[in-house]
Amino acid sequence: MTYRSVVIAVVLILLGASTCLALGPFTGTWESEISLSPQQTMPFTSFTSTLDVSFHIGFLEVSSSSDFISSGWLWQEFGLCASLGFASFDGVLLFEPQSGSFLYTQGVLTLNFYPLTMKIYSAMTGPLTSHGLNYGYVLDIYGELLNGYASFESATFLGADLSGITFVQTASNTSSNLLTKTYLTDPTSDSACLCFSGEEFTFKAALFSCIDLTSVTTFAKTGFESQEIELSFIHLFGLPLNLTLNYVFSLQTASHTFTPSLETNYGCLKIYSGILGSGGHITGIEIYGVAFQASFAGTTFTSISNLNTTDYVITTPAYGSIIELESDAIDGGHLFYAQEYWEIISLAVETPVLGMGGSFTFSVSTFFSTSTGLLFDWGKSEMGVTLNLGKAFSATSTVIIDTTGFSEWKISMTVSW
Repeated sequence: MTYRSVVIAVVLILLGASTCLALGPFTGTWESEISLSPQQTMPFTSFTSTLDVSFHIGFLEVSSSSDFISSGWLWQEFGLCASLGFASFDGVLLFEPQSGSFLYTQGVLTLNFYPLTMKIYSAMTGPLTSHGLNYGYVLDIYGELLNGYASFESATFLGADLSGITFVQTASNTSSNLLTKTYLTDPTSDSACLCFSGEEFTFKAALFSCIDLTSVTTFAKTGFESQEIELSFIHLFGLPLNLTLNYVFSLQTASHTFTPSLETNYGCLKIYSGILGSGGHITGIEIYGVAFQASFAGTTFTSISNLNTTDYVITTPAYGSIIELESDAIDGGHLFYAQEYWEIISLAVETPVLGMGGSFTFSVSTFFSTSTGLLFDWGKSEMGVTLNLGKAFSATSTVIIDTTGFSEWKISMTVSW
């Protein structure tokens, strides 16, 4: 039986069961978004949709997650969760629907004997992926000491590690985060075999409510690899100043770093800053961003300013609307606005829908750019309305106007049951 046949069979079983038991133990969510660009020759520009369905019965949960874009079926994921007292299992299967090929599977068996927790991670990649057929395991033991003030974790790598693995598909008509799938267990770090490939031992402790100690010892196949010790002093001298000392020792080298940082979150005001210096000397303070948010009577005002658009970006709301290094955003897979936007001002007004248990929200966000030359350096504005009916249904319509005119119209909907 081919992978395609297996996928089709499972989908038909799930759909058939959901039809028969729609009022039973089934839960799910359907999210969909359509984007239109009125100025384009082909106004329809993108489409994304995700259908999540779960079936619960006693200690068992079976789930299905299907992602779609305008070019077709993007990902198909099946999950299985089971919990019986101190033991639980969480597994996932990933397929590429267009070819019907198996891409990845991961299973995590957890045994909880507080204060000790043991986890066995297993993972395998499909033979048709760029990684080829690969598999591996990780044995992870975690324990807490001194009522949680200290902890240790021992991860034994058997052909796999916990560095994470990402699968990516490309599409010319969308930049949606649906294009990537990331999982914790990476079975490609070594050859496919049940053999020792490394060890990582971590010890953490909180001392005197102001010092955090982290020690990480790593071993490779050939033996000792490195020892890293990190000391963090919180609120040094009673000031919002944190100091981190990091020491790394390996077989041939040793190094240390001195990293001071400011804690600058003052309720509704957040200042993004860093301390400049080298060799243990502080030479200055860099302020590269300011964020302000205030709410009153259902109205929320937000202002985010990126003062260094050369190195930093503003992430989208799905990733916290924070200011971070562009390299960090790319490494973390965070979607962010164009780097030229240095200021975003947003206003959201939410009012209840009487008698329906829902709410109606209007929002407007204005982006200011470094390169338009227009009044106040206006770059674009996004205006949207959202209707929420409890937790079961929500619909959003968003209009985007930039320096070229009416550039995009997004319509999205979420249904839960």
